[in-house]
Amino acid sequence: MLNKDKKEQEKKLIAIMIDMYRSFEGREMSDDELDELFLYASKRIETCIYRRNDEKKPFCNVCPVHCYKSDMREKIRKVMRYAGPRLLFKRPILSLKHLFKTIYAKKHPPKPPGRFN
Repeated sequence: MLNKDKKEQEKKLIAIMIDMYRSFEGREMSDDELDELFLYASKRIETCIYRRNDEKKPFCNVCPVHCYKSDMREKIRKVMRYAGPRLLFKRPILSLKHLFKTIYAKKHPPKPPGRFN
């Protein structure tokens, strides 16, 4: 149950960031590309190998296993580069939680799941 809530929180964060990027007039992606990116990111969150064994899942930017295709990884980076700093002003609590979890994960990197050891 708790694991499902974390999935939903991650999807919500991605959706908020993509919507923020969608409102950016200088964006480089169409609405269709952003919709595809959200569906792709949601699928990656659902199928994350860290979730299989109820291990503590890191945020993707500090994960030792890169499951995004390189083109999608670049697209999500663009979205996060734009939305990340702005998130602090639009959603400060959500932003600070994400920031602290990321800092913690960088100081205590996760071990790769079983099949990658």
